[in-house]
Amino acid sequence: MVKMNFKRIFPVPVNMSLARAFITFVYSIVLTRVLNRPSKRGPLFVTWLVTYDCNMYCKFCSTHGLKKRFPEQVGAERAKEIARQIIDAKTYSVGFTGGEVLLWPHLFDVIKILKERNVIVYIVTNGLLLREKSDEIIKNKVDYIVVSIDSDKPDEHDSIRNSPGLYEKLENAIKYIKSKRKGRRPLIKSTTVVHKGNIHRLGSIDARLKSLADVTSFQPIVGGYIYGPHNKEAEAMEQFMFRPDEQKNVENIFDRLTGKNSEFNNDYFRLIPRYWFNKEQLAREVRCWSPFLRLQILPNGDVFHCTANINYPSMGNINNLSIRQLWNSPEMIRQREEIRLHKNNCICWAQDTSFNILLNRVPCFKMMPSLDLK
Repeated sequence: MVKMNFKRIFPVPVNMSLARAFITFVYSIVLTRVLNRPSKRGPLFVTWLVTYDCNMYCKFCSTHGLKKRFPEQVGAERAKEIARQIIDAKTYSVGFTGGEVLLWPHLFDVIKILKERNVIVYIVTNGLLLREKSDEIIKNKVDYIVVSIDSDKPDEHDSIRNSPGLYEKLENAIKYIKSKRKGRRPLIKSTTVVHKGNIHRLGSIDARLKSLADVTSFQPIVGGYIYGPHNKEAEAMEQFMFRPDEQKNVENIFDRLTGKNSEFNNDYFRLIPRYWFNKEQLAREVRCWSPFLRLQILPNGDVFHCTANINYPSMGNINNLSIRQLWNSPEMIRQREEIRLHKNNCICWAQDTSFNILLNRVPCFKMMPSLDLK
C-alpha cells in the first residue's frame, strides 16, 4: 500500500464534498485521460490568479512585470458568473492567488457564492493585509489560508520579502484569526519556499512555525514559468538556486528531514532535490495530470492548465467562453493528447501540482491506458 500523506500538501476536510469530488475525479479521468473525450463535469481544481498587483517586491517573484502583460480584465459581474459556472462544473476546490489576492476588490463576493454551494475555498497570501481582512475571511467561511513564511528569523523573512515588520504582522494576524475562528476554520497553513539561504535550517523553521500555523509545509523555489510569477530572470535567481556540486549536500538535508519527520516522509518532499538537479529524469518518471484535473484563470481572463511550458498556450479567455467550453476546447484536447501519451517532457513541483506525484504512486495509475478510439 502506498503511503499518501496529504496533510502537508492538501489540508482539506474529509466530508461529503470530498466524496463528490471523488466522483468528479473518476468521471473526468476516464473521459479525459483514458479516452480524451469532452467531459460534462469540469476541472476538479481551479486556481484563480485574480490579480498580478502586489504590495510587495519579493526577491524571487516577477509578478509586477506580469501585471503589464496580464492586467485585470474580469469585472465584478463576470467574476460572479464564473463562480456560478465553477459550481455547475462540479469543481471541488478553488484556490485564489496572485499577486496579492487580498488586493482584489471582488474576492469576497465571489467566495460567498462558492461557499453557498460548499465549494472548498483557499487563499494564498503574503500576509501583509491578513489582519485587516481577517474578519471578512472568517465571515465568508474560507476553508484555509496559505501564508508564505520563509524563515524562522523575522529579519530574514522580511528581507526576502522586502517588507520590514512583515513577520510580526503575520504573527499577530494568525493569532487573531485563531482567537476568533470557530473550530479550525479557516485552517492556517504556512508554506516555506526552500532555497539556498534557508535550506540548512528547515528543521528549526518547521519547529517555530508549528507553534504558529496549524499545518506547516515546504515547496522548492522554482523558476522558468512563462505565464506565472515564478519567471524571474536567471541572474536574479542565482542567490537562491543551487550549484551542481551542492547536490549531495542538498540530498542529505532532505534525507534527514524526511527521515526524522514522518509528516514529510512522502515522495513529494523526498524528490525535491531530484526536481532541482535532474528534472529531465524526473519528467520521464512522473506523469503530468494537470490537463485532466485543473484550470488556471489569469487576471486578464486567459485560461491555462499550465503556466510553465510555452508549448501549452491558453485555451481561450473566460470573458468569452464558459468553464466547460474551455475545459473541452480543441486546444485543451490537443494538449491532453500529447500529455496523456507522456510526450510533454516536463514536470512541475510546486504544491498546486503535487497531485502529479501523488497519482503517480497510486498502484496501476501510471499504467492506466490511453485509448485512441477515433
